[in-house]
Amino acid sequence: MSTRVARTQGSPTAAPARRHARLRGAPVGVAAAVIAVATLVAIVIWGPWPGGAATGETRLAVGDHRTGNVVHERAVTVGETFELRHTHSVTRRPVTETFSVLDEDTIGLEELVFDEYGPNLPAGAEHVGQHATFETDGDTVRVRHHGKAIGTLPVVVGSEQVDHVVVFADGERLRLLDVATRGSRVEVMAATTSGGSQR
Repeated sequence: MSTRVARTQGSPTAAPARRHARLRGAPVGVAAAVIAVATLVAIVIWGPWPGGAATGETRLAVGDHRTGNVVHERAVTVGETFELRHTHSVTRRPVTETFSVLDEDTIGLEELVFDEYGPNLPAGAEHVGQHATFETDGDTVRVRHHGKAIGTLPVVVGSEQVDHVVVFADGERLRLLDVATRGSRVEVMAATTSGGSQR
């Protein structure tokens, strides 16, 4: 069994990283400001956190663009990771993306793992984004993005066959079809609460 590793520059084909491709090459301060504004706008759109979150608590929420509602939220800690799992619509094989809570209002892309190439999946090192590492081990392809800041995570909810599921660090599973309709746009975001009652 051989392992191939490549560190490269380029344009990622993974959807979350592609959303922020326009920031590539921008000064760090400009990119950070754009991410901060996007997060603030998302929080304003969906309003205060439901459930009486404690002041200063970092929360991860899923907001539905169609309804404007937060459809799921929970406490998280900075550094905590979570996964977005789904079945690829063409290959019918599992795809797992791992994300992290980089700070109180920023999500980072950690890695993408799959075992069969297909549309919208990287086909080789030349297609992997900045600061990414592309590894193959047998049939397993692992694209490490090393905590690349993406701000928020937009997802178009797939069909029952695609079945997007968010898996949190403690094992809690959130099936997106249970909280949003097929084809709807949801956004996973992190933020620190500024008010509310203690639990």
